[in-house]
Amino acid sequence: MKTRTLLLGCLLAMAAQAQETRRELWTWKDANGVAQYSDRPVPGATKVELSGVTPAQSVAPPVARAAIEPAAKPAAAPVVQYQSLEIWAPENGESFFGADATVSVRLRSEPSLDSGDRLLLFLDGKLVEGAEDAYEHTLSNLERGAHSITATILDSQGNEKIRSEPRVFHIKQPTTIAPRAVGPNLKPTPKPTPK
Repeated sequence: MKTRTLLLGCLLAMAAQAQETRRELWTWKDANGVAQYSDRPVPGATKVELSGVTPAQSVAPPVARAAIEPAAKPAAAPVVQYQSLEIWAPENGESFFGADATVSVRLRSEPSLDSGDRLLLFLDGKLVEGAEDAYEHTLSNLERGAHSITATILDSQGNEKIRSEPRVFHIKQPTTIAPRAVGPNLKPTPKPTPK
């Protein structure tokens, strides 16, 4: 007897809960003109839209819901726009002397280099090896003559974002030949000619 009562109570509770989750409302006027309301449609009844009431949703365990819902896409990082990229050392047209002359190159950008972007330095149009993402470099073993350096920032796909103005510098090596004496006072005196 207790089992039947318990089973009947559970069924009634489930039926009541099922009725609560319908959330439909119907209205009509009876023969006396009195407004009637019900959760079931009757002939001549119109459905009432309930505002501010949300339909009941079945509650699933968090693990099951996470498996059903698509993974949220990570927010895209804002793209950094560089206002400037410049070479501030060496000065344009600067000369360096000696066979073992070293040239210190210093760069700056506004804003600073963003993660994922690459900063590259080019010497005479060729990439300087080992110079990636560094703002300071030392160039050595350069041949005599004029050299041009340029810097560029690339995004992760290799697209150029900004390029610096080129800088030209000169490597001059001192001569090992003694300077020649020239001028009218330094000419040898002429040998006398016989008369």
